[in-house]
Amino acid sequence: MPLTRQQKLMQAARLKASFEPLDLTYIIYDGKEDFESRALVRSRVEQRLGEADSTKLPYIYEGLDRKSLYHHGLKFGQALLEEEIVCHHGYFDQSTHHYNLAIASPFGLHFTMFTKTLKLQATPEQLAYWLPLAQSGKIIGAYCQTELGHGTFLRGLETTATFDRQTDEFIIHSPTITSTKYWPGGIGYSTSHAIVIARLVIDKTDYGVHPFMVQLRSLDDFRPIPGIELGEIGATMGLNSADNGYAVFTHVRIPRHQMMMRNASVSRDGVYTKAPIDKLSYGTMIYTRNLIVHTMAFQLAQAVAIAIRYSVVREQGNLSFDSQVSNEMSIFSFKSQHYRLLTSMARAFAILFASKSCRTVYQDMVTRQSKGDHSALPYGHITTAALKAWATQNAADGAEDARKCCGGHGYSLLSGLPNLSADVASMTTLDGENYVMYQQTARYLVKCVAAISDGKPVDPSLDYLRISTLGTRCNSHGPDFLTPDVQLSIFRHRAVRLAFECHKLLANSIKYDGMSSDAAWNLHMMSLLAAARAHIEYFVLKSFVDQVASISDISLHNVAKHLCDLFALSTIESPFLIGSLGFFEDSYITTMQLEDIRGHVNRSLSALFPEAIGLTDAWGFSDTGLCSAIGQKDGNVYETLMSWTRQLPSNKTCTETDSIDQEGFRRYIQPIIAKL
Repeated sequence: MPLTRQQKLMQAARLKASFEPLDLTYIIYDGKEDFESRALVRSRVEQRLGEADSTKLPYIYEGLDRKSLYHHGLKFGQALLEEEIVCHHGYFDQSTHHYNLAIASPFGLHFTMFTKTLKLQATPEQLAYWLPLAQSGKIIGAYCQTELGHGTFLRGLETTATFDRQTDEFIIHSPTITSTKYWPGGIGYSTSHAIVIARLVIDKTDYGVHPFMVQLRSLDDFRPIPGIELGEIGATMGLNSADNGYAVFTHVRIPRHQMMMRNASVSRDGVYTKAPIDKLSYGTMIYTRNLIVHTMAFQLAQAVAIAIRYSVVREQGNLSFDSQVSNEMSIFSFKSQHYRLLTSMARAFAILFASKSCRTVYQDMVTRQSKGDHSALPYGHITTAALKAWATQNAADGAEDARKCCGGHGYSLLSGLPNLSADVASMTTLDGENYVMYQQTARYLVKCVAAISDGKPVDPSLDYLRISTLGTRCNSHGPDFLTPDVQLSIFRHRAVRLAFECHKLLANSIKYDGMSSDAAWNLHMMSLLAAARAHIEYFVLKSFVDQVASISDISLHNVAKHLCDLFALSTIESPFLIGSLGFFEDSYITTMQLEDIRGHVNRSLSALFPEAIGLTDAWGFSDTGLCSAIGQKDGNVYETLMSWTRQLPSNKTCTETDSIDQEGFRRYIQPIIAKL
């Protein structure tokens, strides 16, 4: 069968790449072996689920009702869970076979948070009992933290776990309507057990929130345990294959040993032993937030890959002001199109490489903790908090912009983009609302500035705050801005300046205006958020620079360097990005230097233009994984879109009745026509 015009355009664009996409793929997936193993497993899952034929309309576009979507989630969730149980490869611990965060499955929290909490919070004896049950699938777990009235503010959680000294039990109870556990994935109908975060109460003394193992449903008939009311919360903006649910506990008794006691503990006679440091329970959240960041890189890349592939083969309009010129051109050729999409592609790589650096931070923290050293916990917490906020917002904005880049077809569910955009949007509030996450980072930064001002030590990763260039100006020009050290110095200057300014603003408001610490914090909150964002963007750029420096292949290094330059310099010059003003408001960068920077942005865009399709291929997405009629690898957009359209259940039904919706015609249309 001859190639279509769009397939020829795609082939030609693919041949323009100067690098081998697979070489970049191996970097993305941490090596050839890991990628090939993952690809084999994904293919096996696609075959099992009957999804391998990309000419067929994906099941999710068949107009499914709420129950059907949930059952679809159970179907692929079972496949992924059984893969993990049998093969132990860990590939679906964080994401599904379609690159969604694992919580898209009703069983997604089982490995992501349930078993991870066991490993971080359980004693060796508890772990020996519970972990084999979880890893074998004999129990299916969830993580119940968020309540109807409280989410990010953990200290406000209301569910109680009151110790009964006579029976050696905890009584799990929801004392108010706002204490209802609300939102946790899988607790609607799919999980048997949960780690429940509740306030520990002994003899009317509240010891704060702690994790407890609670059985939700009978393993015999799966009915809720007496005293527990369970249900789902209904359809949400995205991720409707999962059963986000609610749980109300009415004096539910559990044995004392089902409190996770690796860090804090309660003895048989009710004596409480606190954890070495208060925030040890943050371990699960630190782990989970980095999983979110890593997944955001792939989901942003999915959206951008779809939009770039579509833009390359979509011919519409031209750049001529002559109305007689009718030749049309690829919409990717327009600067407004490839600027938006290539900068988003650069940001996807920035998020990816930052997540890899953050993974190293987490692994170092865990290693130290295993030796009784908890000093790395605060930095691990504030880094993942800010990175989660930054990555999810950039991914959400980028995915939505990619959808807009595809015009009307981007509005169609068949493009895959509306679902992607909705799914990614939920991440901005998952596991901590972003503005609260930034505040946690800002609080730590202000403390570090205070310590530095007093000549005290800070975490080595924040020693950069000692490098002050306050009151100076950047003396770089022209090609200097392509030097990694110069780029880093600009980002560092902004981060240091904003952190010290926040410390000064707070101190002055307290000292001279008589404000309380809380009032001063609220007054200067937007400046504090900017400081936290500047800190994490410095971390992100440093991660990107380090990754590029490690690439030895010349052609691949050149492409990666252009991506890094585009990320760094567009972050400085783009008027559409939050925080760009921070580079200029103290005149550190001048308008003449801005002209140089914009020139380099244009040159990086020109260099990356022919690499665009190669960059989409490097992420290794299968057509099945993208679920997009307009983003398939061969570029056969219009034939695929029409084929899927004809397969829609409504069209298949009406085709059998001469393209008439009989019920609609008889009940509504015919009476109107008859009246006329």
